[in-house]
Amino acid sequence: MDKKTKFKQFFKKEGFYVILFVCLCAVATVTILTTSKDKRDVAQLPAMEQKANKETKEDKQTNGATVEPKTYNDALQVKKEELKAVPEVQVQKNAESQSVSNATDSESVKPVDGSLARSYTEDPVYMSSTKDYRPHFGIDVKVEEGTPVVAMMNGVIKNVDTSSEGTYVEIDHQNGIVSRYSNLQEKVAVKKGDSVKGSQEIGKVGNTTTFAYEEYGSHLHFEVLKDGENIDPSKYVNYKK
Repeated sequence: MDKKTKFKQFFKKEGFYVILFVCLCAVATVTILTTSKDKRDVAQLPAMEQKANKETKEDKQTNGATVEPKTYNDALQVKKEELKAVPEVQVQKNAESQSVSNATDSESVKPVDGSLARSYTEDPVYMSSTKDYRPHFGIDVKVEEGTPVVAMMNGVIKNVDTSSEGTYVEIDHQNGIVSRYSNLQEKVAVKKGDSVKGSQEIGKVGNTTTFAYEEYGSHLHFEVLKDGENIDPSKYVNYKK
């Protein structure tokens, strides 16, 4: 019997065991490879966990380094704002005190005691003394000649002069307010640059005007200006006819 025939007979008789052996070898090989891979993965786990823990720690340190200066800066900013607020409050209190002081100083008084002879008007009215129509930028207060005239409130003498309204005195009360007292006697009690208090005498009612004297007799012509423009004096003093 030749070798080929013997091999066929052997394979036919023992073939099942050969195939089974090959399969077992294959299964064993796969099992070995899988187990080896799992061991490598398990071996790598501590290193991976250690790396992750290290990164987490570094992140915390980095975040801490960022947060701490920010927290410090925020606290510093709050402190600065608190310190800054103190002068502002003080300034506000000083301003309020100054306002109260100004309100007290700016309480106006009548320049003279008398009755209203002619009112303030911006509309042209007939003037018998000039026989024409013109506005009357002030009030005329009927009062006896020689009556003392006083400042309506605190101020500084701005000017002493003479016009068609007669001898007059101007007082600057600040904040753009100026009062003017006309038809005074030529000799007044103040001079330019003097400081005066409210109710302080500045002169006496005279007979120096060329307007309306014959119609109203002895009187004080009184004006108030705001930023150089005439306004109604009744906003500061009140006279009745």
